Amino acid sequence: MGSYEKIIKIEQIRKKMEEGDVFAAQKIVNTLDLKKIKKPLDIQLIAEVYAENEYYDEAAQLYIKLYNKSRTRKILYHLVDISIKRSNEEDAEYFLEEYQKIAPNDVDCLVFRYKIDKMKGKPYETLIESLEKLKKIEYTEKWAYELAKLYYKADMEKECINECSDIILWFGEGVYVEKAKMLRSYFSGEAGKEKLIETLKRKALYNENTRENIGESTGANIRESTYKDSIQSALQEETQLSKEAPLEQTSDKTDEQIEDNINMQKMNMEQAEDEVEETLYGLLREEENNQQ
Repeated sequence: MGSYEKIIKIEQIRKKMEEGDVFAAQKIVNTLDLKKIKKPLDIQLIAEVYAENEYYDEAAQLYIKLYNKSRTRKILYHLVDISIKRSNEEDAEYFLEEYQKIAPNDVDCLVFRYKIDKMKGKPYETLIESLEKLKKIEYTEKWAYELAKLYYKADMEKECINECSDIILWFGEGVYVEKAKMLRSYFSGEAGKEKLIETLKRKALYNENTRENIGESTGANIRESTYKDSIQSALQEETQLSKEAPLEQTSDKTDEQIEDNINMQKMNMEQAEDEVEETLYGLLREEENNQQ
């Protein structure tokens, strides 16, 4: 591969990543001879592509290569993150310690501490402590909702309900607000548990069938609208599935690009549905075990 061809491919990868098309970026990376990639920015770009496509071992190798040359905050951040995703406790602890030396007051230190402790199976009280500290510094929907779930798992139902109420009050709308409404309704007894779960299961099945007929749309729109519809439907205890508006389709992309986008949509939807199952089915099992 000549230098000019390598430059062209690197720019194509950069463009695909900016567009959010990580699958197409990975296909181009697969055509490169990585031994000939020398520039740190190019190596970092390729590492990001690997990470986005969940090739964590390959990403870690490149980030460590960069780390050995320049121990920057950004590289350390990625190494902690990748180590956690690889479930490598030893590396995660080491790189977090190094990261804290550079950025001791960064809120990401608390997020990483929480993730590592969770990976190690630490008690709920320990996990709650990290997220409560994070809440005092920076209040975000994602970690507030995670804190609400932990409160319930730790048999702190009052705190759970209060946290859900805070999320709804502070953020008003969005995916995590809808999740908070679900969680609060579920544990405060506002909605019947069995019917809530059954409605959500039927909705999830309907969404699965609907996805097969989707041609082209953005994964973010599908994730937001379909997931939100599912929760609202369950909270209202609807007896029939609501009809969703047809999604716009475009024909200016190749079949390969369309297939990649559909795969992305499926992955986003599966993640959203897994979150619901974790909240409802997982916690319900805990409740049933406690009653036995």
